[in-house]
Amino acid sequence: HNNKQLQFIRSCFAAIAGSAAGILGLTNWSGFLFYALSWSTLAVLLVVFKCRHQPGTYFIHGVRELVVDGAVNGMLSYILFHTFLFGLVHLY
Repeated sequence: HNNKQLQFIRSCFAAIAGSAAGILGLTNWSGFLFYALSWSTLAVLLVVFKCRHQPGTYFIHGVRELVVDGAVNGMLSYILFHTFLFGLVHLY
């Protein structure tokens, strides 16, 4: 159940971050840096507020499961929403 909730939170957060980056017009390294910063922020928020500083209690692999796992899938959602909103706002 925890992994399903984590995947849902990551997907929504990646969509929101990608939308924000697309609207702001962040491209190339600034867009990637924004993704890395937002992903790190999400990981810190999850560890501090949801796991109460004890991710090993809620997840088998602990911090690795919160920070590393799912980063590529999150990036794909981020790129999808970034491309869509960048195209809507800056190209049309």
